[in-house]
Amino acid sequence: MGMNEDRLSEREHGEMRDILLAGTQRVRPAGANRAQIIAGAVALLLVGGIAGGAVTTAALINGGAVATTPTPAESDAPPRPAPTPTPTVPPVAEPAVGVEPFGGECANVLTDDEVGRATGMAMMRSDYRWKTGANTTLGGIDCVWVSDGVYLAATVHVFAYPEAVVARAVREAPTGCVPVEGEGDDEVCVSTDVAGGTWVQVRVRGAADGVSEEGTAQLLAAATARLDEHAAPLSAEPQDEWWALPDCEQLVTGIDPGLYGFERVALLDQQGMTAPETSAESIPLTARATSTCLLHFTAGEGDDTSGEVVAVSVVPGGAVAFPTASGRQDAVPVTVAGAQGAVVVPGLDRYEGSPSVLVVSDGVNILMVTPDMVRDAAEAAPLAAALLAVMHP
Repeated sequence: MGMNEDRLSEREHGEMRDILLAGTQRVRPAGANRAQIIAGAVALLLVGGIAGGAVTTAALINGGAVATTPTPAESDAPPRPAPTPTPTVPPVAEPAVGVEPFGGECANVLTDDEVGRATGMAMMRSDYRWKTGANTTLGGIDCVWVSDGVYLAATVHVFAYPEAVVARAVREAPTGCVPVEGEGDDEVCVSTDVAGGTWVQVRVRGAADGVSEEGTAQLLAAATARLDEHAAPLSAEPQDEWWALPDCEQLVTGIDPGLYGFERVALLDQQGMTAPETSAESIPLTARATSTCLLHFTAGEGDDTSGEVVAVSVVPGGAVAFPTASGRQDAVPVTVAGAQGAVVVPGLDRYEGSPSVLVVSDGVNILMVTPDMVRDAAEAAPLAAALLAVMHP
């Protein structure tokens, strides 16, 4: 994340919905329902939620073993047959499933006590409720700790990705500590490092007398020291069955708004609703591991502030993470034509409640449909089926 004040503003990265979800405050409020779903859509957009595309990694090659012929111990020893040479091992294909750093578990990154020493407060981990598959395919991890007992008085964020998938703007963003504009005496401190090809960033926000550049650097050192305890992160090689990221206009023209009970559907203006290009939250988007389209459904003679907004997100190859959603005790199975599996699960906001999401798998990819908060996500099943048909022409 950039360290100048406008890029680091905690107001831009979500004070209530998601401290770190950039751009939410810049969306024009045009009705309670619309504002609520926009917040949910932004959350899906930035949670490591959705965008696909090609992420390449270095080829893995196993060298062939060299066979040697043993020398007879005695000159009159009977001849021994020469061993059959070991065949050369062909190059290993790139994996279809990525490898997340730290074993994919935020509990392996830092302890609550370590994080608490960096903020001067008791802290607790706040993990995602389930995985969208975007970080899984990229080989990344995105972890959050929040203050325990005092609502969002302090937060700690840790990101780790293969260096190759991190955009230059993110890698070259300034580090250090700066005040948070409009947030009293709060400061944000950022420390970044590359260890063995893994890019790691630690970001700490809290009262100026509790956070420091030194404390943030210590957290970074503790996290990077644990990288070698787990398999190195690796991005998945895109497969032929992976979806291409959809063009939002294509989605709009490919569905019948009547399936959702409306007369018209159009794209909602998404300007100002993406993460700054220097922020770590933008990595899944810029690496094209996920994408989101906001569809605005309307009917009658109402103006463009009426109706409902639905966030539609995709993760090419993301079905590898579908069991993290479908296996939840509170997951509600839903029948969606053309899908191999579909469930309604709670949204991914790690700070407070968020709209439920219809998560759909075709066995390879993930489609997520987040309706307006006034509607049960299961009601979006016909819409999800139509979207699947667009993705599978």
